Amino acid sequence: MPIQTILYFIGSGLLALFIALFQYIYKAKHNALHWSLAGLRFISIFTLLLLIINPKFENKESKIIKPILAVLVDNSQSIKYLNKDSVASISVQTILNNRELSSKYQIEVYPFGTQINQNPALNFESTQTNITKSIKDLESLNDSQIAPIVLISDGNQTIGNAYEFASNQFKQVIFPLILGDSIYHTDLKIQQINVNKYTYLNNKFPLEIIASYTGEDPVKSELKIESGGRIVHKEQLQFSATQNSKIITPKIASKKVGIHRYQVSLTPIENEKNTVNNQKSFAIETIDEYTNIALVTSMTHPDLGTIKAAIETNKQRLVKICSPTEYLATNESYDLAILFQPNQRFKTVFDLIEKRKLNSFIIGGTQTQWGFLNAIQSNFKQEVTTQVENYQGVINPDFNNFSVDDFKFRTHPPLTTEFGAISINVPHETLVFKSINGRTTPEPLWFTYENNSQRTAVLLAENLWKWRMHSFREDQNFKTFDTFLAKLIQYLNIKNQNTRLLVNYESIYDGTEPLKISAQFFNKNYEPNRNAQLQISLKNKTTGQYYEYPMIADQNSYVVNLSTLEPANYSFEVRVNNGTHRSFGTIEILDFNIEQQFINANVQKLEQLATNTDGAIYFDSEANQLITNLISDNRFSSIQKIIKKTVPLIDIKIGLLVLILSLAIEWFIRKYNGLI
Repeated sequence: MPIQTILYFIGSGLLALFIALFQYIYKAKHNALHWSLAGLRFISIFTLLLLIINPKFENKESKIIKPILAVLVDNSQSIKYLNKDSVASISVQTILNNRELSSKYQIEVYPFGTQINQNPALNFESTQTNITKSIKDLESLNDSQIAPIVLISDGNQTIGNAYEFASNQFKQVIFPLILGDSIYHTDLKIQQINVNKYTYLNNKFPLEIIASYTGEDPVKSELKIESGGRIVHKEQLQFSATQNSKIITPKIASKKVGIHRYQVSLTPIENEKNTVNNQKSFAIETIDEYTNIALVTSMTHPDLGTIKAAIETNKQRLVKICSPTEYLATNESYDLAILFQPNQRFKTVFDLIEKRKLNSFIIGGTQTQWGFLNAIQSNFKQEVTTQVENYQGVINPDFNNFSVDDFKFRTHPPLTTEFGAISINVPHETLVFKSINGRTTPEPLWFTYENNSQRTAVLLAENLWKWRMHSFREDQNFKTFDTFLAKLIQYLNIKNQNTRLLVNYESIYDGTEPLKISAQFFNKNYEPNRNAQLQISLKNKTTGQYYEYPMIADQNSYVVNLSTLEPANYSFEVRVNNGTHRSFGTIEILDFNIEQQFINANVQKLEQLATNTDGAIYFDSEANQLITNLISDNRFSSIQKIIKKTVPLIDIKIGLLVLILSLAIEWFIRKYNGLI
């Protein structure tokens, strides 16, 4: 106890004694009654002074803190599929029942799938495995504590960041107890299929199939692609220990409009344990996108043949070179208009395009009547100087309407046009900037804009034929230029622009991606509407059962998660505000379990995890050896923690009770003896 507290204690006692003696003994009879009252007054005053001063002293408590042993158990379906669920449960009980281990550690069991679960019960029903997140969550839970981790798992992770690389950031020592062995079972697997969502009628769409093999002996298998009960492609594949991966790139003909489903499969090899991962399905939509394009001109120019040839490399597009009069006579048959060097003869053409809300591509040059073009529309104005200038083009890397990463125009010949400034009065995207003598200017040479649901591209210069010839000199083909122009035409050829409800979904959900459907709804100005109410109703085509869900607003779109639906074929309808706008579609949910894709424990990744965290790996048959090493590991020892507490000398409640009792007794004695 501090000296200051002792002095306060003595001082309070002397003061209380002095007051008590002064009041009852000084100049009074010295009988037993006065001495009793003096004693009670001493107790009251002394207690009151102690409560006012509140003297304190330090109290030290010693506490032994055992290190935490976190047992992280893989609770996913892959453990049951590998017939290791009983082994995992026995391993947990072996750790919990070891008295010596329990005396050294505070053992805590956490099953995990996509995340840790503080309920220690195991059922091995999790459909996904995220080892990285589970370890990070466990470290957050035991932050600033010694808490080595025993990871009981097969090491197969289905979602999340790769734990073998993330392990460099883990703080705790990890001891993987591997559910499985180091022997790899022979297995063929289709790893991935890459394919576009759409193809054109009578085209051959490319397909990329990645297949892999685990095993030592050379094997053969047949790859088959089937659709509607018909084999559309097959080929023989050979694998070996060194050539254990193949990328197959067949081209499949699309002969019918609509959504078509395909199944890719590898014939099983001898003694193959898991054949579930030998097949995958995909869907692609074939569209009849045959486009008639009018190239309207009142002159002859080499660019006309260049543009026609470049566009028609896509067999689904046909370009007709016609005069303004011919276009007006047959305008109903064209989907897009290219206006080459407009002049006064184009007035009715512009009027018709505006009336029909068509997309257009305007190309200017030395023969363009710029005064007429400035007057016929108000979206842009070209300064009229009657002087000619040559400009080279510089692609704008920030152009957003379509990808331009593969195109560079700096070395291409210059294009010729009117000298003067261009002013654009609507929001626009610059596709190509003007460049003079190697200096890039901020003025556009080629740009696009959207106004009143119409898309327009404007090229201010002529002599595109020089660019196509330059492409041939560079690459010995016209592909670079033709691809660039094809992307522009595709951007301008978007149909159904008045559709304010756009629904994005996959035709087939095979479990490798979240089962979500998203939608966008636009107001009349084609701005995202965040205040609409969207509902989706689905019908199971087999059982006829209906489901209905609200779609939840998420930034500029609406999303619904359908992960609770059972595998089947479904038709669906998305409605806006109880039916003002509707969209229909069909989806197929495959009975796919990603946890069944694994037949081997991932020993290599678990070994790297242990190495990066200064731990060690053990197989499930070595659980007792793991326990022995954990008991003898001196890195994990109990800590004696001394806690210093400053506590009051007198508890306030007890002090108040003593004060009240002493005052009450004194009052009753005085009252009884007639001293009041």
